[in-house]
Formats: sequence, structure tokens, C-alpha cells
Amino acid sequence: MERSPFLLLGPVAIALYAWSVKRPRPEDIFSRPRDAYGQAFATYGPVIGVRRKGNLEYIVNHEYARHVLSCDRLFSFEQGSAAIMNLQPIMAFTKGKLFRDLQDFVRDGIVDRIDEIIYRIYPLFQRDAKEFVDLAAEGLKSGNHPSCFNHFHNTIAETTLILLLGQDYVNERNQDIIEDVSNGMAELTGQYQNFSLIGKYIPILWILYTWVKVMLISIPFGFLRKCGPAIYSDIDRYEDMLSSGMLSPKDEPRNVLFLITKTYHPSDGKRIGALRRLYIAILLLCLIFAAVHTTTVVSQWVLCQLAMRPEYLTPLREELVQVLEEDEDGKLRLTAQSLREARLMDSFIREVMRLKGDTISTMRYATCDVPLGNVIIPKGHLVTAMSTTVHENPEVFGDKPREFNGFQWAEVGKEAVMTGPAHIVFGLGRFACPGRVLAVNEIKLIVMSLIARATPTLLEGKFEVADPLNTVTQPPKGTLVFQPLEKPYLQD
Repeated sequence: MERSPFLLLGPVAIALYAWSVKRPRPEDIFSRPRDAYGQAFATYGPVIGVRRKGNLEYIVNHEYARHVLSCDRLFSFEQGSAAIMNLQPIMAFTKGKLFRDLQDFVRDGIVDRIDEIIYRIYPLFQRDAKEFVDLAAEGLKSGNHPSCFNHFHNTIAETTLILLLGQDYVNERNQDIIEDVSNGMAELTGQYQNFSLIGKYIPILWILYTWVKVMLISIPFGFLRKCGPAIYSDIDRYEDMLSSGMLSPKDEPRNVLFLITKTYHPSDGKRIGALRRLYIAILLLCLIFAAVHTTTVVSQWVLCQLAMRPEYLTPLREELVQVLEEDEDGKLRLTAQSLREARLMDSFIREVMRLKGDTISTMRYATCDVPLGNVIIPKGHLVTAMSTTVHENPEVFGDKPREFNGFQWAEVGKEAVMTGPAHIVFGLGRFACPGRVLAVNEIKLIVMSLIARATPTLLEGKFEVADPLNTVTQPPKGTLVFQPLEKPYLQD
């Protein structure tokens, strides 16, 4: 690499250069980010500077994506994620451990138990798919089509209650609370910020407003007031069980709250303190948001693509029949093993995620002045990869990288949960999304349970991208219509 003169001139020159970096126009960033960023890369090279939401962000194309996303020593995932998601106060309260603790609890409490979890939650998806298709049949007559997104948002909320807190928490009131928490955390972390002029151009006011609204009003008077006493009591109950010395591993409650309590239970027999209990509540809030919102969004992208590509339905249904397993009562059902063997469905989901138009990848924070190409990224600035340039790289995907090929990943054995230099939907490196195993399995359960009973179409014949800069947490705009099958592939 040619040595940059800025390495010799020091931080003042670096700062001046940061302001001089060529960048797309602000309005283009939000309305047509793919074109705006693409033109900037073509003109100025593989590293560009973009002023967005009050920050000067550095965006790299596919040439440096792997380096930025996998070298945490130079580009911190935790500091970058906290900054872009407006979570710096929570990171300060947790002394920087929030994301690592979340990763550990997801791995130990969910990923390691995935077979058992799928067995427990499958009946919920069966029940709600049947209910939704019945509603959809009525909608065909009345013209009032039910919302698939809202319906399965409820399903994911119920499964989240079971996995995080336990079956005893499942009731309509608590499901509403979980959905409110998910929506509130989505707002707090900036998922709706691009829809607001204030959010886009006066971000500090947006951040202050959402912090007051969510963290000082919605969460304390919703989740903490209504669920807090029961959670506090359960922590006490779990500590009594742990202190008794009589609890065998097979008798342990199978929820994440117990795992967290077990992790933080003092060895000297004392109780978990008030600040630690507050931290447990913060962990639960973050897990609720991660579990509910994004999974439901991606399922809608998959269903909309299936509606636009009906030629994929027959092979997917044939595969569904092949992977069904018998339970102890002799009934056919989907299991974790079934879902692993559903390679065509897995491939279709991976291809949808590759081409749904992700722009900004997970954010990183420069921990020092980092030379990157002919540019120096100043310490303290945000850095990320342009996902589109990675997922549509002609060097990897050929002359037609934007051409949809739903079953190509089944042929090469790459699963939807697999990350890599050419697939950064779930991030890359040690901080790749730990919940992706559960998320992909839940998406499969939603889609397979629905196409087993009905054929999806789009009322308008197409769908629109609601937020071109944020397809990860915003579902497409379009009315999904489901035509019930005369003979379902799954029996109730």
C-alpha cells in the first residue's frame, strides 16, 4: 500500500480529511441508497465517507468488507452497535458487557437446546397457521385481508415468552406487553428513524425523544410494572432452588431467565442484588427485541418473494412432505431434524436474504486511526460495509449477480445460517448474530406451515420496499393474500 501523507501529518490532518471525504447527497442516501453509494464507490474508490444521522460514517465495498467485519481489534462491534442503536447509556451501565452477555445466553439458552425448542414451539405455528388461513378464506369473501405480519408477530411473541420466561407467562396480556416491548425497542434503536424528518436531519432530538418515551415511560409503566413483580419473584424462587442443592440438571426450568439467574447467583448463598436484577431486566428487553421483530420481518420478505415466484411452490411442498416425521402418537410433524433436511426451503430463504436489498451492514467503531486503502479511518468514527456490493459481487456471483436463483445454495450445501465473506446478512466474525439459528428455524416454520395450507399471492401483484436504507427491520409494503388449498399438506 502506498504510504499516505496523513500518517505523517497526524490527527489534525486526519480530522480535516474526514470532513473532505466525498459523499452522496443526504436525500439520496435515504431514498435510493443503492444507487447513491454505488455511484460514490465508482467515482471515489472502495472507501467513502457519508454524513448520516449526525455522524460521519465510513462505508467500504466488498474489497474491505471482510476485514472491517472480522477484525474486532481495529473495528469494534460492541461500540459500533451501541452507537448506531442509541444504546450508549446502557453499554455504560453494563460496563461494555451487554453484547457479550447476550451472545452467551442466546448460545447456552437457545442454540444449544434448539432440537427441544423446535419440538415445543411447532404446535404453536401449526395452530396459528391454521387460524390465519381460516381468516384469509373469510378475507377472500369480504375483501378485508388479515395481516400476516401482525398475526405471526403474535406467534413469535408467544414463543418468546415461553423461551425466555416460561409457559406460566403465556397469556394475552403478557403477549401484548412483549409486542409493546419489541416495538418500543425497535423505535429506541432507530428502526423507524428514517421515516421521520427530525430523525434523519436532527437526530439528537429524535434520540432524546425516543429515550424519554421508551425508557422512561413505556418500559417502566409497561414491562417493568406489569411483568417486573413476577420476574422478581421467579428470580427469588430460582435462587431458592439453586441454594437447596437438591436440583438436578434434568429438573431445571427450561427457560433463559433461569439460566441467567443461575449464572449470576452468588456462590456465598446471598441474593442477587438490585443492580444486577435491573441488568437482568435489560438483558430480557434486548432479547425480546432481537427475538420478535426481525424474525417476523424476514418471514414477510420470504413470503412476498414466494408470491412473486409461484414456480418454487411445488418443489417446496414436495420437500415438505418428504421431511415430515412421525411423533409418539403417529402424527406427522416438523422437527428440528426435518427443518435441517428442508434444504430447498433453506436455500430459498438464504437467496431472499441475499437479494432483498440490504445496504448498511452491522456497524463497527474504529478503535484507532486505521489505514484502509488510500484512506485513514480516524479513531472514534463509525465504519461499516455496503452489503449490496458483497451480495451482488460479480466476481462471486457471475455476470448476473442480481438474478434470483432460489435453489442454488442447496446445490453447494450452504445453509441460510452460514456466514461468510460473500454472505454478511447475519454479520461476520465472532459477533455474527447468535440468534440466527432460532430465527431461520422460526421463518421456516411460518413459511412451511402456510404454504402447506394455502397459496400466497400479492393483491397488487407486487410489493414495495418501505425503507430502502433499512430492509433488515422493515417489512416490504404489499398485501399478501392466501388462497386455501383443497387438500392441505399438513394435517391438524
